[in-house]
Amino acid sequence: MKMSEVVEFRDILLARKMESGIFQFMTRAWHPLRTFNMDKYYSPQELKGMVLDSVYLDSFIEAESARNGVCKVKMKKEVMNYLEEMCLDKKMHVIRWMGIAFLKISFMMKIGIFVNEPAVLKLRSSMKTNPILFLPTHRSYADFCLMTYLCYHYDIDLPAVAAGMDFYSMAVVGKAMRETGAFYIRRTLAGDHLYAATLKQYVRTLVSKYPSPIEFFLEGTRSRSNKSLPPKYGMLSMSLVPLFAREVSDITIVPVNLSYDRLMEHGLFAYEHVGVPKPKESTGGLLKSLYSLNDHYGNIYINIGTPLSVKSYLNNISNTNEMLKPVDLQQLTPEQFKQVQSVANRVIILQQKCTVATISNLLALVLMSSLIENRLLSLDEVLSQVEWMITVLRTLGATVFENDVRGNVNRILVVHSKMVKLDKERRLRLLSGTLMDVSSDVQKKMKGHILKAETMATAIPIIQLQLYVNPILYYLVPPAIVLLIVLRRPITKDELSSDYHQIRKLLRHEFFHIEETEEKTLAESIDYCIQNNVIASVHGQLVPGNDARLQFLLKWSIWPALTILSLAADIMTEVNLIPLMEIKGYIRLLYFILEKDVGISLGAVVLVISFVVSTVLVVRLVRRPRGKPPPVIQVVQLDDLTRNYIDTMAENKVRASCSLRSCSSGYSDGSVLDEVAPAIDRRRKPPAIWEQWDAPPPDVTLTLHRESAV
Repeated sequence: MKMSEVVEFRDILLARKMESGIFQFMTRAWHPLRTFNMDKYYSPQELKGMVLDSVYLDSFIEAESARNGVCKVKMKKEVMNYLEEMCLDKKMHVIRWMGIAFLKISFMMKIGIFVNEPAVLKLRSSMKTNPILFLPTHRSYADFCLMTYLCYHYDIDLPAVAAGMDFYSMAVVGKAMRETGAFYIRRTLAGDHLYAATLKQYVRTLVSKYPSPIEFFLEGTRSRSNKSLPPKYGMLSMSLVPLFAREVSDITIVPVNLSYDRLMEHGLFAYEHVGVPKPKESTGGLLKSLYSLNDHYGNIYINIGTPLSVKSYLNNISNTNEMLKPVDLQQLTPEQFKQVQSVANRVIILQQKCTVATISNLLALVLMSSLIENRLLSLDEVLSQVEWMITVLRTLGATVFENDVRGNVNRILVVHSKMVKLDKERRLRLLSGTLMDVSSDVQKKMKGHILKAETMATAIPIIQLQLYVNPILYYLVPPAIVLLIVLRRPITKDELSSDYHQIRKLLRHEFFHIEETEEKTLAESIDYCIQNNVIASVHGQLVPGNDARLQFLLKWSIWPALTILSLAADIMTEVNLIPLMEIKGYIRLLYFILEKDVGISLGAVVLVISFVVSTVLVVRLVRRPRGKPPPVIQVVQLDDLTRNYIDTMAENKVRASCSLRSCSSGYSDGSVLDEVAPAIDRRRKPPAIWEQWDAPPPDVTLTLHRESAV
């Protein structure tokens, strides 16, 4: 593992408070730097005309008209309507007024925007040669404004930002966003081929003919867990077509990580995790939310990652049969789309590598650790733990923003005063949530099982706290997996490698990674664990080391995800409707039918038999006498390797921490549990676990989503 380099962050809002006022700064003469030079620069309206008259859309309309018999004039009119809906515009007076509003709201929220300035200046000096794509992480609605303001501050032409149709329908705001560089896209292109063709051509034209950065969120949506999501490939594939068609010499991708001391939506995200749907975006809702923004929100950190030259990454662009077509008609081949996927996956990793570990993250890590131990920490102990974790994370390669630990911890206690506090004895506590009655209208829209108000009040603070732990798990998870495997028994490196890769596959949706770099990650994790006495090498085998403090940190960072998988597997196998081996055999048979061309008749027979058998099983299940239903865990995408891993973890123990059940919570009075909970065997069945406490409410359901918070 390499120690992280010290990054120089600068608060770009500080000057607005000291050197010049907001109005003076936003009305200054502004001469931005363009991303690349052109013989002629096109206005947004001219770009719209180029798309409308493009050879690609003409040929597409011709083909669709011949296939469906639809009038070409009518289809052309539809394209014009689509372009009116999606196309960006730029009006300098709107940009200036929106900038003034942004700064006013920022000062109301008492935030600072800390930027990795050397990286921005280096990027600026390398511009003027080819198109640039800004690909930031997506954690908050504030992400839309941050990169635009950063470009204005450093005299870079404002980016064209891809925005969802949710904002398009907002009165005043939708138009203002368009006039500051936003272009609108629908969330799905399925079913409307003409719209998809129009969008593809518009994005292609923006990249090749518009000398401003293009910005979109590779994850496709805000991450409700504050972890990196697997990438969506649609926008990136459209953006890279000009490179594959040789319209541009290269495309530079700039990964950007946006980190927050306090997310504006962390309360909404926590409620979404327990099934409450997100509120619809509206101008009225925005105006109402301004009242809640008059609070301390801490700092925002913008870290520019290492720019990625797509041409160099792909080792130049190979020739394909598409090159025989006119440039405007060339599209991606299947092989090129695989290259796009590889680029997207690489960018997500680069975003993770430039994660800024903030004091909010470190304080959440310390508090969650104390909750798992069921031990209250004094302020001095908290400060000591934070300083130790800074050293740990920097050794793992993380960028940590820290210049005054005590001062920053006190600042974060103010920022998160509604979530954590110091009690009369100066010990750090997690505050309980407030009871909230869910209206009948909201209940109808809720996903999963409806939880009682008491249960939600207990769960929400834990989920909110975990949201601030999640960003730095990228650094902790690989060595944590290594440690858990070694804790079972002495093991060789080859055996460790096999188990490690199985567990990483199990958690591939929880902790994003790419297989190509896993061997290197594993080797670095083993070296780190050996160097820091987490594990030791004895006679060619790896055994546990002596650093109990670091071992505890690593173990609990990965245990929540593995424990959920373990409980889910136990409950699924307890049902025992179909033996596990029969399930595996059935899956293998389906794969055989899908992968081998054995004929429709055999496939139809198998499907009919499967339908009859499954119907009989369901009828028997319905007719079985039932007692009081136990708690249910809904599972999405559980890997069949779960059982193999669980069977090898019988020796591991976990400690009961703060349960998400109201009956076992100590949060009703704003306090944490003072008693140490007993150890729990991970292999014990869920009913045995529940027997140690009063029975939970019958409607309590923990839902494991593809993107879980805890």
